[in-house]
Amino acid sequence: MISATHTSRLTALAGVTFLFLGCSVAPTMKDVEVLTADTHIVYGSVDVFGTKGKRQEWGMGWTGSNYFYLMILPAGSSEAITYKLDDDGMFYWALEPGDYTLLGYHWAKGQEARSGHLGAGFNVSDTNVDSYLGSIVLQNIGFGLLPRIDDRFDLVAPLYDAKFPQRQGTSARNTVDMTTELGNVAAFRHQCDAAWGIECNDRFRGITPLSPECKKTGFPMTPSLQPTFSWQASINDEVTYDLVLYEAAAYSIGGMLKNSYIRGHQIAYIEGLEQTSWTPPESLRPDTRYFWSVRLRDGGTVSPWSTQSHFTFALVAWSSGSGQWFQFKTS
Repeated sequence: MISATHTSRLTALAGVTFLFLGCSVAPTMKDVEVLTADTHIVYGSVDVFGTKGKRQEWGMGWTGSNYFYLMILPAGSSEAITYKLDDDGMFYWALEPGDYTLLGYHWAKGQEARSGHLGAGFNVSDTNVDSYLGSIVLQNIGFGLLPRIDDRFDLVAPLYDAKFPQRQGTSARNTVDMTTELGNVAAFRHQCDAAWGIECNDRFRGITPLSPECKKTGFPMTPSLQPTFSWQASINDEVTYDLVLYEAAAYSIGGMLKNSYIRGHQIAYIEGLEQTSWTPPESLRPDTRYFWSVRLRDGGTVSPWSTQSHFTFALVAWSSGSGQWFQFKTS
């Protein structure tokens, strides 16, 4: 799965900090510092490699700041916890027992930012055994980061033992699995391949959404809690459609006083639709942000999920994005 990218750049107002009172932003987290008998630790490592195979380093440099964040989503929550990595790439988290999703990442390099979805679930047990979640490796392939989870327990566990000598030898492998493709998938075909019978353009890769309203940026409001999802049809009558719907999870990075959003908990997945519309059988949650997409299907062959791209210019900033899912907000 290739992660979506989003870049932005400020052309003015650099170095200015704005303070707004009363703003609510998603929570952040640091490495565990104080251990108690009830502390449950999950740990692992992250490596990001550039297009030339060089490991990326965090912190300040000649080209500006370079930071990497992970997002963790607790079960039942719409707010992701954000964690900023140190330059060694290690993380040691104290989490309450329960289910979590290693949701995604946000990589800020100079004046650009890149974010993507991981979707790897894990459980924190109420036992005295701490968990090694794995080593997250992301390879920059130019237009995105290609993620995988490696098992480096024999290399990373000694670092855990050195950091927490009083817990030495108490951790175990609990390596997370990356989210597999939804449904029946035997092969992929590019979403703009002529065999699909659709027309891609500079804005949309894959199907063109009709409703809910799809804007270049932001979450346009839809008045219904049971909106009908619709899109332009393929001219190939043998093509069917898969639809997926996620709640959006809020996250905040770098001290920003405004939330960003990423795909959170999956709400619905429908496979093999013959018509170009679908209405959820139950109402969605009010005042909630959502992401959705459609892919094309020919038996076991599917396209990547349809996305949009944008370029937006304002007086003090410009932003561009590719591989963005369709989004809306309920009233």
